[in-house]
Amino acid sequence: MTKHRVLIPLDGSDFSRQILSQVKQFISPAENELILLRVGEPPRGLTGKPARPASADVSVLMYDTPRDFEYTRHPVYASQEYDSSMGALLDELQAEKRPLAEAGYTVYTAVKFGNAAAEIVNFIEDESIDLIAMTTHGRSGLNRLVFGSVAAQVLHNVGIPIMLLRSLASTTQDNFPSEVVTAGRAMHG
Repeated sequence: MTKHRVLIPLDGSDFSRQILSQVKQFISPAENELILLRVGEPPRGLTGKPARPASADVSVLMYDTPRDFEYTRHPVYASQEYDSSMGALLDELQAEKRPLAEAGYTVYTAVKFGNAAAEIVNFIEDESIDLIAMTTHGRSGLNRLVFGSVAAQVLHNVGIPIMLLRSLASTTQDNFPSEVVTAGRAMHG
C-alpha cells in the first residue's frame, strides 16, 4: 500500500510546531508518511572588503573598518555557513521527528534555503506531496500586506489540500481550531 505524503513546513517557532498535535489527531500513521521541512535563510558568508590604497600618493593599503580587516584575515565562506546551518536545522528537525516516529509515523526531514513560500511550493512540485499541514498567523488587512503570509502564498500556488492551523485570540494551548483548505475552498473541522 502506498502511503500519502504529508508535508509539514516548520519555521523553528513554538507556534509552527503546534500543527504537530493536530497531525497526530487527524492523520493516521498507517496511511501517511510525514516530511518535516525547514526553510532557512540563504547563507551569505562574511568576507571583508579588499584593502585599498590610503591615497593616490601613498601606496600603503588600508581597510574601511576593523571588521573588514578581520574578515579578510579570517573569512567565513558561504559554504561554511551553509554546512553549519544545514547541520543546525537538521538537528532541530530531529527533535520534532523523534516523537512522531515513536507514535508510529514514517518521518523524513528536509532542509532548503531561500524564500520560504517559494521553497515550499517547489518542494511540493518536486516530491509529489499529497497534503500540506502548516500554521498561519491568520493576518488580514494591512498586516497581511506588510508582512505577507507564507501560508497564503502557498495556498495560491498549489492545487493540493492544505490543513491550516490558525492563530486565534480565543484559543487555549490545548484547543487549537484548524481548518482544511482545498483548492481555495475552506472546510472547517
